[in-house]
Order: sequence, then structure tokens, then C-alpha cells
Amino acid sequence: MLQNFHIGLIDSNPFTFTLSAVFLFTLFAAIIVKAFHKNVQIIEMKRIKLVVFIAVSIGTAVWHQASLSVVKAEEANARAKINLIETMINKSIEAQIKALSRIKARVNNESFDDFKRLLDIDQKTYTNGYNIIKGVLVLDSELNFVSGNTFSRHFYLNGMLEKPIIKAWLTRDLDDIQFAANSLTLNSAAPTLMLLATVELATKNKYYILNLLDINLLLDKDYLHYLSQYDTYLELTKSIYFSVDHNNENKTNLSELINSYNHFITQKINVMDLVEHEVYSFINDYDSIHTDTIIDQSILWLTFIFIFIFVQVADSSRVIQFRAKHDELTGLLKLTALEDEFIKVTSEKHFNNFSTVILKVDLFEAIYISLGYKICDELINNVSLRIRESTNNIALIARGASDSFVLYFFDISPESLEQKIKSLIVELTEAHIIDDNEINLSVSAGAATYRHLDSFNLRLNLQQANVALEKAKELGGNQFHFYQQSMEDKYNETVTIRNDLQNALKNDVLEVFYQPVHCLNDSTITGVEALVRWSNGNEWVSPAKFIPIAETTGQITQVGEQVLKKVIEDIKKYPQLQNMTVAVNFSTKQIIKDDFASNLLSLLTENNIILENFTVEVTESYFQERGVIVSKLIELVNYGLNVAIDDFGTGYSSLSYLTHQPANIIKLDREFTIGAHLLKTKEQKLLDTIIRFCYDLDKSVIVEGVEGEGLIKHLSKFEGIKVQGYFFSKPLPIHSLIDYIENNKIKD
Repeated sequence: MLQNFHIGLIDSNPFTFTLSAVFLFTLFAAIIVKAFHKNVQIIEMKRIKLVVFIAVSIGTAVWHQASLSVVKAEEANARAKINLIETMINKSIEAQIKALSRIKARVNNESFDDFKRLLDIDQKTYTNGYNIIKGVLVLDSELNFVSGNTFSRHFYLNGMLEKPIIKAWLTRDLDDIQFAANSLTLNSAAPTLMLLATVELATKNKYYILNLLDINLLLDKDYLHYLSQYDTYLELTKSIYFSVDHNNENKTNLSELINSYNHFITQKINVMDLVEHEVYSFINDYDSIHTDTIIDQSILWLTFIFIFIFVQVADSSRVIQFRAKHDELTGLLKLTALEDEFIKVTSEKHFNNFSTVILKVDLFEAIYISLGYKICDELINNVSLRIRESTNNIALIARGASDSFVLYFFDISPESLEQKIKSLIVELTEAHIIDDNEINLSVSAGAATYRHLDSFNLRLNLQQANVALEKAKELGGNQFHFYQQSMEDKYNETVTIRNDLQNALKNDVLEVFYQPVHCLNDSTITGVEALVRWSNGNEWVSPAKFIPIAETTGQITQVGEQVLKKVIEDIKKYPQLQNMTVAVNFSTKQIIKDDFASNLLSLLTENNIILENFTVEVTESYFQERGVIVSKLIELVNYGLNVAIDDFGTGYSSLSYLTHQPANIIKLDREFTIGAHLLKTKEQKLLDTIIRFCYDLDKSVIVEGVEGEGLIKHLSKFEGIKVQGYFFSKPLPIHSLIDYIENNKIKD
């Protein structure tokens, strides 16, 4: 015999009891997955996918229908309240229009005295008989106050009719009764609806009768109490949202109002077939639908539980594998996974014309130092996104070391590849906006191409592309270059120099030579420039060869530190150097360090070196980082050190640029002296112009690379001009320099 029994909330809803089998099935399916498919990968789970699809489909469909019925019921109730509000407003206004029409009919064509007498009676009658009427205001044709009760008088005197748009509405001279909300009162405790009647007396004078209604009383809010689970607001203006409920205040911000609730509907109401207002109705009390909602949503929650178990068990291996193969920041392949992915792709389809490309952001270290790792991470992510969009799935992309990216292209000719990469470089150099920072990049790229799959060798391909990349950077960066065998020879030489230089730094074998600087007017030695020299085995390595490599590898900082150390030791040891200016070259990689200026000043002071006799030289071509180092150089000048711009004229110089140089010494590159010894040549005029311009700016001038007597003779006409070059002396080791100084005059 069947007996009735209750299982709590489940059988209180018509949907849930029917779906109990679905719940049990979902739970049972989850247990099966957990027990028998612990390590299965997602690509092997066809049957499990089918189970998931059926469970999710049934669960979601039934939940959706059940929830939809609840939603429709709530929406119907909310709209019923809005419709009721519309009916109540229209009936209230209609009743007041009829009342004002009766007043108008009685006073039209009467004498002024009768008009005044009748209005006094009507005003008392209507204000006492209708709570909604706060006052009756009478105005003459010039909108001057004629009569009214205390409320009306205050209303008038407080300027509630002074807005031009209200005055225009009052004087439209229409025969029908008009109504309008007074915008100046809408945000007050007594928002006012104005009903207007125009009357003409026996004297033909026009008067305006205004019934002032309290908008709060247009609705019987107590009658709406049975729908109190819906907070309802009437949009009077875009900044006034009138609450039709007792417990709520008017609102002035729609976004704030909407954000205060979870669910709402909107519907327009028509007021007297003349005006439309938007009405917002919000659910404020979920108690009435709480039970149904919990039960209906339990269907979805059970489905989610199953999906969660499925994801934890079946998808975990895929996630682990993805993380093992892909870069965490960009989502690109890791370089270690590139070879496996290449083999997988080429095994599925035949390709020709393979190409390996390495892209690298130029001067990324300087950007990192200036902006920090967080912005630089965002920057790298931006670059990776642009690369993905530009390559459009025609290449395998991997993130290399830090700021580099490796791309493998298939079925693309060298000509098309060159065009594609150049276009990509242009796209990557467009400004990147990150946290209000506008960052402009330059990007270099190198490529190695081969025609047959047998030529694939990840290590060799990357090495060749990297050689081409180094060539692109050597040519100035922000460009693309193909690999050639001759480059590899140069690259191998660069690698050798880099390794040997590191050993030289480790063993402290770099030497410092000094080249004297002469003042032509009195043929005296005024100073020397310290120059680094490196003897690698039995031969000297040219600074023009190893200094650029050291700049690229970052070894230049160590080189600069060793040179400065040896110079200070020489100054302390030889009194001859203590009475003249000693100039030392510094890389911008040293200068941009936060503690550069303070460390240098401390070092010179500790060793009793006169600051006025020390010159910091910065190569002009490195002034693309001018903004970073100018403040440091100005600080040094303010402390009394000299700052010289070396090789002026080889980089970013112009005459106007001289006015902004944070230096008191300008060293003119020998490019300016070629042909300047000949009379009346363009080269001579240019040299003379620059020297005079420097003098006008109170800057000393040293002309470098002076070798001929003709140039010496020409330069001698400039007062205080200094020269440096083989005409007087080549760079000398310290002992030879001391002998040279002893045999020549020194500037007092």
C-alpha cells in the first residue's frame, strides 16, 4: 500500500521531484568518472563527453524552464504595479483637471472683483477638500502675483516660476487645461505638479490660474503596499527618479540606483496621452521566491558539481601539460617545447620553405631600468599579442629569453617573409600605452631559411637566426636581416672577443693610455684623456672592435670601473697628473645607475682628487638616452666637475642641440676637420661656425684628430682653442706620458 511522505523542499516544487532521477544520475556519473577515469586525458574521453553533454543538457534545460516560470511571474507582478501606477496617476490628474475646469468655467468673463471673490472661495474649498492641492496661485498677464494662499505665495516668491522654460509654458495661451511638473521642486520634499488654466475676464484682461499639486499624493501608496516587494521609481527627468513607495527616497543617479539592486525591469507609462515616462521596478525582497529559486538552482549546482569533478579528474593532465609547454606570461610556447611542436605540425602536413626568425626588442634593458618589471611584463605581453595577430596562425611562435621571440614559418618564400617581418616590425614600433605610459619600441629581427625538412635542426637554426639578428642590431637596429655564412665568421669573432674580454676583466689586464690635450695659444699641455687599451696575447685589440661588443653585452660597466680605478691610482701616484685635467670616458650604462653621481663624487673626494681637474666624457652618439642622463651630468657640473661631450658631430647633433647640452666642454670629432685646413672651403666655414657658436655658449672646445700643420695654423686664431691628436702625440702609456709632460710646458 502506497503511503504519502514528504522529503522536505524537494517535493514542494513541481519540477524537482520529477528531476530526482536526474540528480541521482549526475551523482552516479561523477562517481564512475572518479573511480575509473583517474588519469584519462580529455582527447580520449568521448564517452565521458557524452555523459557530460546529456547531464548538462537535461539539467540546464529543466532548470531554465523552471527558473523562467519564476522570472515571468515576478515580471508580471512588477509590470502590474507599473500599470496600476499609470492608472492611478492618470485618474488623479484627470480629476484635478476637471476640478480646475469647473473653476475656469465659473470665473470666465466675470468682472475682476467677482473673479477675485469666486477664486477666494474655490481656493479654500479645494485646498481644504483635496489634500493633493497645496495651493491655488493667480497671476496676471505679466506673470505678477495676484492672489494665493501661504504655500502659493512662498512658491511664487521663492522663484519657482522664474525659469524661462516655465514662463514660456505659462504664456502659451492655450484654451485647454495644461499640466507640467515644476523642475525646480522635483528634488525637494514637496515636488509640485502645476495645472494651468487661462481665463479672460469681462475687461478682456487675461489671468492665469495655477493649481499646485503635491506629486507625492498623486498615488495612494498604501494601496500599493501588497506589491511592496518591488521598489519602483518614476523617471521625472534624467536626474530625478521619483520613488512611489513610502520607505524610499528619490534618487538622482541612475547608475547608483541600478547598482543597488540585482534585478529590475523598465516600462514606459503614458500620462494623459501627452507625456511618456520611464518607470524602473526593482526586486527588493526575495523571500517570496526564495524557496523556488533555491530548488530550481539546485539543478544547476548539481550539474556544476559533476563538471567540477570532471575538470579536476579529466582536465588536470591537460592543464599541467599546457603549463609545461607554454610561457606563463604570454601563453606562447616555451623554447624547450618548440621542437616537439614543429615535429608534430610537419608530421601532419607537408611543407616547403621553412624559416626561423628571432625578434628582439632593442635596448630593452634601459626600458626595464626606467619603468620596472611590472610595466615591462605588460609590454612583453603586448608585443606577443601583436605578433600573434600579425602572423595570423602561419607560424609557430615561442618566447625566447626575456625580450626575444622565436617564429617558425612554413611555406613562405624569402621575399614574402622579408615583407611580412618588416611589416611586423613597423607594427611593433607603434606606441604601446600601458598605465598612462606611452612606450615606443624599436625591434630587430634575424632569419635563417631552408627548403627541406631534413635541414631542420633547432639549435643550428636558432644560432643562424641569432647571427642574422646580431647583424641587424649592429647596423643600428629596428631592421630585418637574413643569415649569410660571412656573418657567422663575424659572429664567431664577436663571441671570441666577448669571452676573451671577460677573462681580461677577470684578470685585470686592461691598460690605460693617455693622450695629451694642448692649448694652441701657448703650446702648453692642459690635460689628458684616458683611453683603454687591451693586449690580447701578442696583439692589441682595437677599442673600435671590443668597445661596441662590451656595450652590447653589458661588459662596458666592468670596463669603465677598471679604467676609473687605474686612472685614480695614476693620479695619486704621479703629481704631474694632479695639476691638469684628466678626462675619463663613461658609458651611459654606468651613468644611468641611480648611485653613479654620488659614488663618483665620493671616490674622487676620498682620494683627494680636485673635482675641477676631473672630466666626465660621454660619447655624443649615446644621447638617444639623453633624458635619463642629463640630470646626472648637471649634478656633476654643479659640484664642480667638467663634463665633455665626446665625438660631437657623429650622432644626434645639431647647432640648436648644443644649447641643451649639459656640458661645459665640446670635443669636435675629426669628421669636422677633414678639409678644414684649406682656405675658404665649406668644411672650414662649418668648423669655424661651430667653434664660435660653442664660445658664444661659454663652452670650451677641444678639436680631436688633429694631424696636419695646416689645421694647427688655422685653429690658432681661436683664443683658448685646445687640440688633441697625433700632431703632438699619440696615446701613451703612463711612463711615456710622464716623460712627455716633463719635456713640455704645462698650463699653470
